[in-house]
Amino acid sequence: MGGLILSNEKRTPGKVFKNVYSTLLLIFSTVLVLAAIFTDQTTLSKEVHSALAFVVLWVALIWLSMVEGSQASLVGLPPVDMALYEESHPVTHKIMKIVNTGENLDRYLMGRQFLVLALVFIENLCGDSIEGASVLGLPQGVINVFLASGLALFFMTAMIAKISAQVNASRCMLDYVNNHFATFTLYVSLFIEMSGLLHIC
Repeated sequence: MGGLILSNEKRTPGKVFKNVYSTLLLIFSTVLVLAAIFTDQTTLSKEVHSALAFVVLWVALIWLSMVEGSQASLVGLPPVDMALYEESHPVTHKIMKIVNTGENLDRYLMGRQFLVLALVFIENLCGDSIEGASVLGLPQGVINVFLASGLALFFMTAMIAKISAQVNASRCMLDYVNNHFATFTLYVSLFIEMSGLLHIC
């Protein structure tokens, strides 16, 4: 995420500027999307209810962050001796017993990719603005660039649910999947692959 500054990095003016403007961009994008939702100017908020669109959007973003982070962990952990973390990270150990069996890692990756696309599709239903949307009294040019084009929702998805999750998981692989949410995500991904939807791959 743009605001991440590692302790061993020097805070140069250029890095500080990038972190600040990236954070402001994320806040601005999030405010725009939520404003469109609560004024019933997205597909789901217009056709159903703004509260439902709000909840579903955040559930999809949070679940997508687990899907993306889990990939970094589950792809990185197979070379690590499982005995080293059996007691300290019991849920991770159980997950890796499944992942390290047969072709389960490949199966997980296939199902996980479908899950990513499904969650992004759901996010678009919740946060993609309808034609002619206008929020917060902003100029139509700003609305066109950020809302009508989908750029605001793209920044939310990339910064909240994808990049930050992958970076955190790549640095904390054992901890990231040491929970039952990760277990649930693994089983859903394996079930999707088992369904045969993607077997042409």
